[in-house]
Order: sequence, then C-alpha cells, then structure tokens
Amino acid sequence: MIKKIITLIKKKNTVSNSYSIHILHKEADFLIKKLFEELSELLICFNKYNINKGCFNRYFLIKEICDILYHLLLFIVYNNFSFLEIEKEFLRRSSISGAEEKIFR
Repeated sequence: MIKKIITLIKKKNTVSNSYSIHILHKEADFLIKKLFEELSELLICFNKYNINKGCFNRYFLIKEICDILYHLLLFIVYNNFSFLEIEKEFLRRSSISGAEEKIFR
C-alpha cells in the first residue's frame, strides 16, 4: 500500500497545481514544519479523543494519522529514499532490541 501511495505522489508531482508538487517544491524545512504541525494536530485530537471517546473523535484522529503519514511519505519522496532502503532498516532493527539499537545511534 505504501509503495502505491509513493507512486501516486510521484505521479502527482507532474501535475503543476497539485498539493504534493506545491509541498515538494518548498525547502525541506517547510516539509519538516508541516510534519510538526500535523503532529501537533494529532496531539490535540488525541486529547479530545481521550476526554470523549466516540466515533466522531475517533474519525478525526484517523484523519490526523493519515495527514502525518501523507506528509511523511512526501518527505520520503522529497529526499528520494527508496522503499527498499526503509525496508532494509526495519529488517536490520528486527534482529535487535530497541534499547540496543538506540545505543548505536
């Protein structure tokens, strides 16, 4: 699914008035700021969801998660990372504990 979304983003990159191309032509700082903005919106939405757990609030929480994933995928495309590189890193990490992996950063 993620590969398919990345392919769609790359295709949208050829459409001059798409949101994707608008973001991809900005500086990397802009994209990072968008990710932080979306994370802030997720936090606000999550706090509302914790206060009043209902379908309405759950729906908005899912929308914010999608926004974060979309902007993260834009970041991947912007930096021309391949999905294979990301998969390899996940595979490397699957063979060691999270605490152990953090030591080597």
